[in-house]
Amino acid sequence: MISATPFGVRTAILSGGEILAFNAESHARPSLLGNIYLAAPGRHGGTARFVTIGDNLSAFIAEASDPGAGNQFVQVVRDAQGGKAPRVATEPALAGRYLVYFPQGGNIGVARRIGDAAERARLLAIGQDVCRLGGGITLRSAARGAPEELIRTEAARLRAQWSGIMAKRASIAAPALLLAGPALAERLLRDTVPRTIKRILVDDKKTHATLCAYAKEMAPDLLPCLEFTGDALFERHDAAGALAAALAPEVALPGGGGLTIEPTQALTIIDVDSGARAGGRESALRAACAEAIAAAAREIRRRNLTGLIVIDFPRLAGANAGADLLRDLRARMNDDPTPHKVVDISASGLMEITRRRTETPLLEALTEAVPGGGYRGRRARLDSLAFDVADQARLQVRAGARRATLHVAPELAEYLAHFDAEAGRQEIPALDEWLGVEVTVRPEPAYQREHWTIEAA
Repeated sequence: MISATPFGVRTAILSGGEILAFNAESHARPSLLGNIYLAAPGRHGGTARFVTIGDNLSAFIAEASDPGAGNQFVQVVRDAQGGKAPRVATEPALAGRYLVYFPQGGNIGVARRIGDAAERARLLAIGQDVCRLGGGITLRSAARGAPEELIRTEAARLRAQWSGIMAKRASIAAPALLLAGPALAERLLRDTVPRTIKRILVDDKKTHATLCAYAKEMAPDLLPCLEFTGDALFERHDAAGALAAALAPEVALPGGGGLTIEPTQALTIIDVDSGARAGGRESALRAACAEAIAAAAREIRRRNLTGLIVIDFPRLAGANAGADLLRDLRARMNDDPTPHKVVDISASGLMEITRRRTETPLLEALTEAVPGGGYRGRRARLDSLAFDVADQARLQVRAGARRATLHVAPELAEYLAHFDAEAGRQEIPALDEWLGVEVTVRPEPAYQREHWTIEAA
């Protein structure tokens, strides 16, 4: 399900009524993922190498990559985070629904999740034929069982897209953007395995139209799944409450105790508290660990925790206790589509997990750091609060309403005024245009940052 306002987009993946994952993207800070630039040489600092990809915007090239001399193609593979510059690769890749095309490559691969030998052989044969014209490809999980014609059509489209990039390069000066990557909702359509989707609910008319156009080109099989609802989806499915819970530092376990989730610059720590439980100490600890594994696997995906994650379990008796915990967590995370690895567990109960950063972690997408760090040292970003206000106003502005008055804290009022002034330039509808009513924003000095009231008439 996809909820959008003029301030950004939020998505939730549901299965059996349970929310599996959240993602969010702000129009004020759009993701650069997938963007391809003609980059100009940048500074070098020790082993760190940088290129310039825009006005006052530098990007970091991995040490293993050769930045070369002069202008070059680069592609953003990780957004800026924690004050660090975006990370770029020097070998761009164009991702489609069924395959990834590497214009400067020559290898042919098949996603490891496709285990059937006959299907792998079929896809490799298609890939070898497709690559006779040059370049390399990797067949994605969605290609499993896909008609050969669809795969060939997508390969031709991506190859034509690269030809367009090459032509554009010849007529512009570095640094310059050559291709903008898809936005969050479009990436969701592109990267989701077709057979796992039943319905795609969208509550914003413009976003629905954009996704329909995108699906028509990229994923025509998903067009029948796209549904415009016209109401605030996160409120209808109580995703708003689950989203708030996913930003909290503590998660209660059914039998008592809970998890404390604490992000740091280097890693995320999940501490398991067994609480006060009935029964013997060892049986109570094992019950707590079993509940903690289920909760940790759920929260890792729901919050989109990435990088190094360390879970601190209570120490259990028995030579196989650690191996059992590893096995159980691996089984719980087996359906997580984000590349990850449950690495090992120490004798003291510290389990290490690595999970690739594909989208921005939820905490980072919706909040900002204040002195103190961690979950407790963060507060909602103004663009995130503006999204919430717009979402609530959409619920309260009923048919026949002519105006809405938003009573908000002064700093949020200032942000809303600045947003409306910039909306036209950014090709985003102003709030009154989007709501379809006259909007008045009243600063209320007595209101705290996250407090507002809405009057509609």
